Amino acid sequence: MPETTDREPRVGLFAVWRAALARRRLERREVRRFTRSRRRTLTAWLIGAGTVLFLAAFVAVGMLSPIMSVRQIRVEGTQNLDAAEVESALAGLEGTPLAQLESEDVGALLEGFVLVQSYSIQRLPPSELVVNVVERVPVGVVLTDDETAVVDAAGVTLWHDANAVDSLPIIEVSGGTDTAGFSGAAMVSLALPAELRAEVESISANSTEDVNLTLRDGTEVLWGSVEESPRKAEVFAALRAATEGSSVSLYDVSSPNHPVTR
Repeated sequence: MPETTDREPRVGLFAVWRAALARRRLERREVRRFTRSRRRTLTAWLIGAGTVLFLAAFVAVGMLSPIMSVRQIRVEGTQNLDAAEVESALAGLEGTPLAQLESEDVGALLEGFVLVQSYSIQRLPPSELVVNVVERVPVGVVLTDDETAVVDAAGVTLWHDANAVDSLPIIEVSGGTDTAGFSGAAMVSLALPAELRAEVESISANSTEDVNLTLRDGTEVLWGSVEESPRKAEVFAALRAATEGSSVSLYDVSSPNHPVTR
């Protein structure tokens, strides 16, 4: 009996010690877990703040720094226009931050170039601006009492040149460039390949339904309606090549699936 009484207190003390040890371990784990969570939260905040600061610095450099400003201007797509002349007209954009440059800024400086039908811009960091120009296509010549005007399909006068009749067809219509006749003649001319257009001396039309061509060698071309003009142009070009050297006085492509030569 006395031995049993001595062991019971020892067992009770050991249990208390183990419980206290376990409690301290649990407390340390909780402290570590809480500290780890705070570290993760702090790290996330630091990363977020750093990202915001980086983006703000990047935007500031792009918007304000001369490093990202226009220092080189390149014009592409010109044929009749002098690219160097266009670049010179755009020189006022040098020093403008690329990020602040608007398409309208370029358009305002291109208004003086009638040949420019449309354009697009491309920003190439850190300092290059590329302007891609689409030029108006001269489709014919309109003769007046004192002028020889080269025009595009919209009737816009591109330039004046008396010698243009040697390489472009004369458009013969009544009522000027705002009429259906001019629209029909211009659409047919635009459908022709450049080398074939140069062979046409004149295009006459009263509407978009009765267009006729006269070649420089006197050959007549009955075109008819402007409908299927691209197809008719292909057929006409094939007939022209196939009958080269022959005495053909008329090509009728008004029905492109059943063309006639005489």
